[in-house]
Amino acid sequence: MNEIADSTRHEQLAAVLREHPAVADAVVTDGPDGRGGHARLLADPVAARVLHRSAALEAAGRLGGLGWHEPAGEIRVAGLNRSETEFLHREIFTGNAYFRHGITLPAGAVVVDVGANIGMFTLRVALHSPGARIIAVEPVAELADAVALNAELHEVDATVLRTALGRAEGETSFTFYPNNSVMSGRFADADEDLDVLKGYLLTGENARQGEHLDRLAADRMAARPRRVPLTTLSAVVHEHGLARIDLLKIDVEKAEAEVLDGIDEGVWPRIDRIVVEVHDLDGRLAAVLAQLRARGFVVTAEQDPRLARTPCHNVYARRPRAVTAPAPLAAPEGGPTLRRLEEELRELTARRLPSAVPPRRYTLAADLTVAAGLTRTDDHGPAGEQDAPASPRVAVLARIWGELFGPDAVRPDADFFDLGGDSLTAVRLMATLESELGEDALSPDLIFTDSTFGALAAAVEASGEPERTVHT
Repeated sequence: MNEIADSTRHEQLAAVLREHPAVADAVVTDGPDGRGGHARLLADPVAARVLHRSAALEAAGRLGGLGWHEPAGEIRVAGLNRSETEFLHREIFTGNAYFRHGITLPAGAVVVDVGANIGMFTLRVALHSPGARIIAVEPVAELADAVALNAELHEVDATVLRTALGRAEGETSFTFYPNNSVMSGRFADADEDLDVLKGYLLTGENARQGEHLDRLAADRMAARPRRVPLTTLSAVVHEHGLARIDLLKIDVEKAEAEVLDGIDEGVWPRIDRIVVEVHDLDGRLAAVLAQLRARGFVVTAEQDPRLARTPCHNVYARRPRAVTAPAPLAAPEGGPTLRRLEEELRELTARRLPSAVPPRRYTLAADLTVAAGLTRTDDHGPAGEQDAPASPRVAVLARIWGELFGPDAVRPDADFFDLGGDSLTAVRLMATLESELGEDALSPDLIFTDSTFGALAAAVEASGEPERTVHT
């Protein structure tokens, strides 16, 4: 009888979820603990194009080692880790870092995005300039995969070039920081880059120097050296037939001078606007400003207050002929993000079935035929979504987590970044946790990779288990 009641309740909930225009179909099952529900959603291909397409891409194995992230609940993208995706979104969308000091774009602009990372700026351009053509240059294979996937997901006209840019063609050494990819580059220096990251972190509110900040920063800067192809901007222009470049964006971590030196005399007149991050080492900022002014650009330089302890500056250059009237920023198309859809579905369920407990988890599926046959025992979900083991160690984490985010946030699916956590919050979490459970209670990188309370609780529990003795 209980199974029949559960089945009826699940079908009632699924029927309500299907009322939402973004939901083509839905299946609700029990969660792994028998409490709460798990709603699997088939996104509508018209009203929720991005969600529908992301589920199809993942089902086809296209996501690889990337993960879906929804910074601020505003846009769905594939990225390496949540912390960097949030950072890039704040910088490029919320902070509008690149469209300042008269830098705007016409419709159908031609843009070269050098140092594209996961393609966040490429997506920003597509919203700023409908019909834009974008050449995205990214030498790190993992990041280039993300650019290509995000462009396909959002139907952006982007050509991804898997190369670095410099003064000449060839091959070059490159340092990739998987946990802090935005600082990867040809001229990486471990000590110098670590100081830059710590300088950035120390400008945050309530930031304090100390062992835990040092450990967190060092963890973010674990390096992977590799070799990548190298070409010049002029070669890219000629190969892709670019008669004009409405905006050249350069963010290449100390290789900016080499990129500019790879522009030949015939290409400079085709470039109307440039935004470049300059690392002011050995007078480089003054040299770049002088170079661009000599080329006929009106130039402005500024430094983000959060970068005051670093050598990083942004330079904005435009030709006097370039139109400066701001273009309206189009709203992201393609329907809601999963986070927004989940909020709307909870509200819909509360209205239509006020006495019912809404599903605790919502996930996307490309095909619900398998999900429809799942039972309680085989519906386990991702490891980070399961209930954390109850133990004194997990109780310590739960208390600290509740002090940081509130008691309602102590639940397996609560996400560190969704709750407003950042690098400095991570330092406070680590410091308090380790003062009570020891230095090895939690690896710093887990906060940035497996960021739900359930996953972190499982790690904290495992860190307290005695090592097994192997008998031979």
